[in-house]
Parts: sequence; structure tokens; C-alpha cells
Amino acid sequence: MGEKKYLRKSLLVCFIAGMFVLGVANHGVEAKRKPVLSCKKFVLKVGQKKKMWMKNTSQKVKWSSRNKRIASVNKRGIVTGKKVGKTQIIARVRKKKYICSVQVKENKKMVAITATPVVENPKQTVIPAISEKTEAPMVTLAPVESVETEVPITTQAPSSTPAVVGSDEPTAAPKVSLTPEQKEWEEQKNNGSKEAFEKYFNPDMKKYTKKQEGVTLGKIESISYHSEIVGADREAYVYLPPEYDASKQYPVLYMIHGIGCDRSQWKYLSINNILSNMIFSGELKPLIAILPSVVPKDGLTEGNSLSQENIEAYNLFEKEFLTDLEPYVRKNYGISEKREDTGVCGLSMGGMEALRLGFGIKDHFNYIGSFSAAPSLDMDILNLDGCSYQPETVLLCSGDKDTTIGNNPLNYHQRLMDNQVDHMWYYYPGGTHEDKVWKNGLVNFLSRSFK
Repeated sequence: MGEKKYLRKSLLVCFIAGMFVLGVANHGVEAKRKPVLSCKKFVLKVGQKKKMWMKNTSQKVKWSSRNKRIASVNKRGIVTGKKVGKTQIIARVRKKKYICSVQVKENKKMVAITATPVVENPKQTVIPAISEKTEAPMVTLAPVESVETEVPITTQAPSSTPAVVGSDEPTAAPKVSLTPEQKEWEEQKNNGSKEAFEKYFNPDMKKYTKKQEGVTLGKIESISYHSEIVGADREAYVYLPPEYDASKQYPVLYMIHGIGCDRSQWKYLSINNILSNMIFSGELKPLIAILPSVVPKDGLTEGNSLSQENIEAYNLFEKEFLTDLEPYVRKNYGISEKREDTGVCGLSMGGMEALRLGFGIKDHFNYIGSFSAAPSLDMDILNLDGCSYQPETVLLCSGDKDTTIGNNPLNYHQRLMDNQVDHMWYYYPGGTHEDKVWKNGLVNFLSRSFK
């Protein structure tokens, strides 16, 4: 069988498996559980924002406010406190509506900033942190070129606590001065809009998936290692960059496939071309990629690709990774053991597993990529509790027409927002549960990692 035919057959099997295991399961959950608002009441201060969402549904939600002068809400469910008072935020799903009570209180720490502010002691000027585009009427941010008095504007992302400019007081996060371009990126990097996708997440994929002139491809070799956790020998592919030198230490990326598939899925998604082209162009450091097979002990067969044993293989993989796989590749290849040189990514069930590894094994991964993630993750781990650092890259994406994974990874994105974990999230317009979404996600992930 030719390689292209094998690829098409492999992708079709994985897609059907994903549709059955994830789509049908997710549909069953929605049928049993009624939609519910993320909260029924909360308090905001003027100028503050809070993200709301609907749980247990993948249906489109229409948001509105009974009094926009007190609190407004945009189409993404972000509520902004406008002035002191009480109102209600309404979420409509089909013909039903769900109501949340909102009280807006005075924000005494906010100050007005005019186009030409006059400040006697700018070191003591209190300016609210800018985590999203400010809509509060008390604050008017003038364009940089029109500000005559030099008043530094800072942000403490992702906290909403005001920062005191020039103060020696300790703060929750380091102060960061943002250029207009940086402010726009902070607003666009996880709002899920088509405009954000076109501007920031839509590279010419042919430059990556097709071998470019002058590019030397890396080498993909097969390995076998014994797993004490599974009690069997396991297989994986290893991508080695061009001119690989075993005496050097390279960054490492672990790439996890979807349910019903094995290590071959990533191999046949143009992985050699993508990695080698990006290394050649200088967009990516030379690295080693590990493509394990997350499958049952006895392997994938026609009769068990959708079985509980196959799902259990993912549940065991964290232990298998730490006990068997990672020690093996570190022993046999020139791989850096530093956290800042280690990344993990995956698609579908592998996208869920990438998040579980990335946030479950604290202080281990610096780069986490999750593409069309399955909905089976325990979201309580999506935080930085116990971490001594913020991962440099956390990226989530999916097609906006993907009915296989339901309301994911939107739910994961919203939990990361709640837990103030800096990350990127976007929709691929018109994308379903398919390879073009995963290739696009991989390129966007790699272009922002291993720098």
C-alpha cells in the first residue's frame, strides 16, 4: 500500500474513532445534563471584567445585559463593570434564557487619564492593570504620540489588581510596559475571532508542509523500549534533525497522537517536512521529536481500537512517560534535561493528554500545545499552583466546525483564563476534526516555542 493511501486510511480510522468515542460520548453527556451558567451572581468593580460561559452545551450562546450602562457584555461573554449599580446578564441558548445577577461597586483606585495629563508626582500615579481592552468610561487612554507628559503606563498581566507606577511595594506580577502592537496582541491572542486568526494564526502552510528548496530533511527512526508500567515492549518514532550530533544536547518535543491511532499518525502528517523546513529557515532550533504509541498492552487491532483498554492506555501514559519513555530517550539520545528545553503537544485525545502532562507534571514542560483536545480532562489541574514558573508557550486551538469534541477546547481556555494562566487560543475558521487544523496548530505552536 502506498504511503498516501496508508495516510488516508489511517486518518479515516482515527477520525471515525474520534467521532464515535468523543462525539457520541459528548452528545450523551449533553443529553443527560442541562446547560447551566458558569455563575449565577457576582460582584465587579467599575472597570473590572469577568468571563462567563455556558456549561454542558456546544450550542451558540447569545449574551445581553439588561442595563448596559451598569455592566456590558460582549459576544464572548466578557462582562465589564461600567458604573455603580445592579443589573442582570442574560445568556440565551436557543429559546431558553439563563440569568446572572451582577452588582457593580465603586473602584476607588481608578483615576482618569486625559490626553495631556498633568501629574506632579508620576511615581505615585495609580493606573489599573490592562488585561484586556479597557471600556470603562473613567479611563481614556490617549494614543502614544499624543501624550505630552511622560507618564509610564504599565500592566500586571494577568492580574486585575492596580499597579502603583514607580512604587517599591511588591506586586503579584512583574510590571510590563506594552507597545501598541503588544497591547493589540494581548487583546487578540485568545479571543477566538476570525480577525485574530487571519492576522496572527494563518501562515502559508505550503511553506511548511511541502519540502522547500535546499532543505535537508531530518531522519525518522524507529525505537523499541520496555515499559514496566504497561508490562510490555513499546514502540516510538524519533525525529532527529539534519546533522544530528549525539555529543550535543538538543531540545525535545513529545508528540502524542489521537485515539484509535498510533505513532504513525504524526509521522504521516508531514512532520519531517514541517520540522526540517522550520529548522532550515531559522524559525525553530534543531530539536529531537519523540512520537510514542499510546496504545493498549497488546496493541491496536480491529476489535479493540475503541475499547476501554485503548482509553486506559492514555490514563497510564503519564506514569509510562516518567518511568519508561523519558528515561530511555535521555539515555540513548543527546537530549537536554532542562525544563526550558522540553515541550509536549498532541491532537484530539493526544491534545487532552498533552494538557494532562503539561499541567499534571509541575515544573517539567516549558511548551504545551493542544490541538482539538478531547473533553475528558480533569480541568482542576489547569493551574500553576505549585509551579515556580509560567510555561513560555501554552497554545490551544480547534476548528470552529468541529462537532467531535463539543465545547472543547473552549472550556479549557476559559478555565485557564479563570486561573490566570497566560496562553493562546484560537478557532480555525471552517475547520472540523481534521489534519489541516492540527498541522496549522503545530506550526503556530512551534513558531512560538524553543527560542
